[in-house]
Amino acid sequence: MEEMKIERAKEKDWPYIQEKLKKYILDATDTNWQQFFVAKNSGKTVGFGRIKDHKEYFEIASLGVDYYNRGKGIGVKTLLFLAEEAKRQNPEKPIYAISHKPGFFKKAGFEEITNAPEALEYKKKTICRLDPANSRIMKLKT
Repeated sequence: MEEMKIERAKEKDWPYIQEKLKKYILDATDTNWQQFFVAKNSGKTVGFGRIKDHKEYFEIASLGVDYYNRGKGIGVKTLLFLAEEAKRQNPEKPIYAISHKPGFFKKAGFEEITNAPEALEYKKKTICRLDPANSRIMKLKT
């Protein structure tokens, strides 16, 4: 089996990403295919995520893994890749995420925080619809 690789999304990946954003109830605000990276296994897209640049910080958002490929480490590998890519773009900017599965993000070096940028607090209250009671703002430890 070919090893998984993560690459910048191409326009042809956009229909798949849009379908999964809707199906998995992920943040689809202000999206375009150029923001995304895709995880591919043997040429088949099995996961995706994006880096949102908020000027003062990065946000890793809209992270998803194909249902039949979950539990194989694809999500964590994609998350680690996105964090490294954000650091490569600007190592000084903090990196945040919002998730209803904080334990997943903790595996990749994130920690729950209570003092977050205002836009993320707003997003947590208004956009994170899947499990708002358990949604947490996370920050990558430095």
